[in-house]
Amino acid sequence: MSWLFQYGRSEKFPTIYESKKTWVTIDYDEVIIFFIFSTLAIIFLSIVPGYGKRSLHVGIKAFFSISIGFSLFLVNYGQEWEVGQIETSTPYRAGEKSEIQAQIKIKIGLRSINITLKGFGERGTPLEKEIINYNERFSWTWDQGTFGFGPSAGLLQRSLREAQRKGLPIPIIWIVDLLSIDGEGIRFGRYYRTTGWYCHILLWAAVPAWILANIFLQSVGRYAAYFTGLIGILEITSCIIWMNVRNPNPLAIHFNDKLIEMHYGPTFWLAATTGILCLLLSLILLILDLRHPNLLAIFLGIDILNQYDEFLIRATELDHTKDKCKKYETIELGKKKSDENLESDAAVILLKRRTAIKCAQKDFLRKPTLSMTFHNIDNERPEYVNQYGPGPSFPDGKKDVLRPQIPKRK
Repeated sequence: MSWLFQYGRSEKFPTIYESKKTWVTIDYDEVIIFFIFSTLAIIFLSIVPGYGKRSLHVGIKAFFSISIGFSLFLVNYGQEWEVGQIETSTPYRAGEKSEIQAQIKIKIGLRSINITLKGFGERGTPLEKEIINYNERFSWTWDQGTFGFGPSAGLLQRSLREAQRKGLPIPIIWIVDLLSIDGEGIRFGRYYRTTGWYCHILLWAAVPAWILANIFLQSVGRYAAYFTGLIGILEITSCIIWMNVRNPNPLAIHFNDKLIEMHYGPTFWLAATTGILCLLLSLILLILDLRHPNLLAIFLGIDILNQYDEFLIRATELDHTKDKCKKYETIELGKKKSDENLESDAAVILLKRRTAIKCAQKDFLRKPTLSMTFHNIDNERPEYVNQYGPGPSFPDGKKDVLRPQIPKRK
């Protein structure tokens, strides 16, 4: 089989391919998340016009659902919870006296720290023509490990030792070394790792809540509001944990005469904004569910009748509702009547809203179905009909049975 590999070759050694160059300034996790949710958005936009008159309603639901899901994954894997940047002169390599003018940028996420170094050497130095453009990421997921740099040490400590073997520039080593120290009151790396772990748990807990909220948007709007509010609470809680647990003292790194000071980055503010938005959406859905449930059901595309329980009630049984809710109405046979004018022996089939917060509703008793009355006849069998007419009556003192009205035959 050796002839197969030697066919068409002038050289007698394996093919050497060029190194694969990648864009070090692009975060692959963020690109993948953006691609997935962009695809979902395009799919929904393409099918929304098929809903006709409900296209606007479906489009609004899809927009908020996809936006919240995109935010959840982006803030979990995003690298800009804290950022810092300076431009200064700094040593470049160990053993060299010459310095470089460099731009140093730090991005801290839940799982790692990303360091970017861009610069140029001064004229008349060996570094004048050298391209200085580094972007390195150091992870700490998730164990702290033992003290030192051995096999049982944490991932960040072992990554620091590997960076020293590779000969990375001094500014990068300097920053990672500060985070790898775990003693003498300097434990920045430990605090960031702990904070990232708790925020990571909370943000992943929000993902099933987001899935359930999407499911309930198609069936029960009230439950969708609950889970949307839960998403907001989890995201805001993760921001609070990041603010209070990450460090007792803010991280500050000195470079000659300048200082890198860290501040909250775009990912942190995205998490906070999305959390507040979810709470507002939840509040709006709850208010609409309590005050205008039918309009909300129409907007969400939910069957209105699934939101009610049907039962039979007499006028005398309505008295107990006065203590609970002062404003309520009873509708009988398509005519609105106050309960004062309703006959004591009248009975109607009512649709009552399914909720535990009865007094917060706009109308305690909703529009009923048609009720029926009866009259005694001595000839043929009864004919059951639904008809609009006077209220139900119970002749002969019989109030325990409600029968349909039977029109007299000529």
